Amino acid sequence: MISDLVVFTPSTPGYLNASEPFNLRIRTDPSFVVIPTSVSQIQAVVACAGKAQLSVSAKSGGHSYAAYGLSGDVVINMENMKGLTLNSDGTAVVQTGNRLGELATGIFDQGQRALPHGSCPYVGTGGHTLYGGFGKFARIGGLLLDRVVSAEVVLANGTLVTASNTSHTDLFWALRGGGPSFGLVTAWTYLTLPAPPTTVRYVITFEPLSIPETVAAYAAWEAFATTVPNELAMAALFVAIPGQLGTVSTEFSGNYYGTEDEFRKVINPFVVTLPKVANMTVNALGWIEGLAALANDNGTISTSQPDSHDTFFAKSIITSQPDSNASITSWVNYLAAEGSRSNTTWFAQVDLYGGGKSAINAVPADATAFAHRDAFLVYQLYASSITPPYPKDGIPFVDGMVSALERKPRGAYPNYMDPTLTHDEWRRLYFGEHVERLESIKRAVDPEDVFKFVEGF
Repeated sequence: MISDLVVFTPSTPGYLNASEPFNLRIRTDPSFVVIPTSVSQIQAVVACAGKAQLSVSAKSGGHSYAAYGLSGDVVINMENMKGLTLNSDGTAVVQTGNRLGELATGIFDQGQRALPHGSCPYVGTGGHTLYGGFGKFARIGGLLLDRVVSAEVVLANGTLVTASNTSHTDLFWALRGGGPSFGLVTAWTYLTLPAPPTTVRYVITFEPLSIPETVAAYAAWEAFATTVPNELAMAALFVAIPGQLGTVSTEFSGNYYGTEDEFRKVINPFVVTLPKVANMTVNALGWIEGLAALANDNGTISTSQPDSHDTFFAKSIITSQPDSNASITSWVNYLAAEGSRSNTTWFAQVDLYGGGKSAINAVPADATAFAHRDAFLVYQLYASSITPPYPKDGIPFVDGMVSALERKPRGAYPNYMDPTLTHDEWRRLYFGEHVERLESIKRAVDPEDVFKFVEGF
């Protein structure tokens, strides 16, 4: 018996809420959900589960697209593990119950510091870091996992270790890109960066575009993306236009980390080449205000209110070079035709990872387990029904988004986890050339497969 440990089982009140995933398309039914308040409790739970031959998963923020944080026989909910300390050397020790909004606010309030990470404030720091951690600041700061200098980890036997470049080095390598199969991270130590004084937020919208005009605009966006400075973050967004068949809405947006004058010198020569630009809004913001502008329309990255749910399916594509005009034409035609017929609310967002001298690309290919250091663009393809049930055509529609662009993608981003992939597909798409080393480390640190899930080692 572990004292003062909150435990839910299928027969106790509160279990349904404790085991409910973010993505309501997924059903989860763990045998136990526990909510610890100390690292020693986590150690005891993991050791007990291992002896009982039960699998363990950790829920940091619960935003796994496939609900893998709730996939263990025993789920350890990290919501009470909120320690966050910024040290005088610029490092921050952050327990994995913190969500991205809490991380950003905490290090800024304590010392005007920043980290590269995603835009949703409710995403947990655990899985987000384990699989990459991309955000608009990443072309300057790298992925969030690139800022990790050490990790406090509970191993499968309940032992607590510190993994770094000088201790448990193979484990440290695996934790930065290989996911949660190797141990339960209770705290990350990140090397933070000074928060940029100004975030220039921009959005470019268009008058209704024909298919050829959409193709031309997006092809120009990709070409421009190969040349831009690291200070410029870029995203392209495609959505359906309600009530209009055979067309698609296009929007270009992003951030510039510098002055508005510098931004306009970079962007204006590109904008004048685009067809039918309706408007370009530009706002110079502070660091936290810039994060809030990305997160939602409420002007805050606070996570004080309960998180919302969605019912969705998503896939991703990683490319290493600009797409051919034929591929773009095929893809835009598919979005316009099938997107207008889909029973889902969908979007396709393309984020610039590489281009120029991106900090993501600057890290050697084998320095961490993240397998896509040559990434140029990452496509997130997402279709939602908002609430259950999920329509039968939802998954085939998103699958078609992928095949319309690339018949056999070279890679995918594991933070947009797709549970429909085959064993061979997820290994190749998510982990590439690193599979063999990850398997070897798994055998060494978790031979009984305590930290087991479908798309894990």
